[in-house]
Amino acid sequence: MKVIFLDIDGVLVTRNSVKYQYQNFPDDTSIRFGKGAVKNLNKLIRRTKAKIVISSTWRLFHSLEDLQNIFKKQGIRGKIISTTSIEKAPVEIDIPRGQKITAWLVQHPEVEKYVIIDDDVQADCIQFHPNNCVETSYKFGFSSEEKLNDALEILNK
Repeated sequence: MKVIFLDIDGVLVTRNSVKYQYQNFPDDTSIRFGKGAVKNLNKLIRRTKAKIVISSTWRLFHSLEDLQNIFKKQGIRGKIISTTSIEKAPVEIDIPRGQKITAWLVQHPEVEKYVIIDDDVQADCIQFHPNNCVETSYKFGFSSEEKLNDALEILNK
């Protein structure tokens, strides 16, 4: 099985998508994912058959079912199979995201390949998974062809 560990803010929700929403739908309080990021995520899923594991802090505020519904409404065709752990800890002793991903992988030996898509891999992931990270920018998220190709290369090598 192939897995995409997915952050949401800075990957699917970008500065540009928030700006577009504010300018075009000022009274709509729901969050809209960036169209380019959704398009690229759908391409990645279609080309690799990868499943999604949410590593974003959104996992702390939304159930798995809620996340699946949000993704469906946003046009994402992939299947969310899980989230990384949701234990709460004080900020000063919070476990790094990369370590939570490692723990999830230990519990799921069926995973053959994985990619981590996040806008802050330096702080959280790269020390644990240096060859599996695709870092996005908060401005553009996962909307560039380069980021899509980086993720495809990791999952298809």
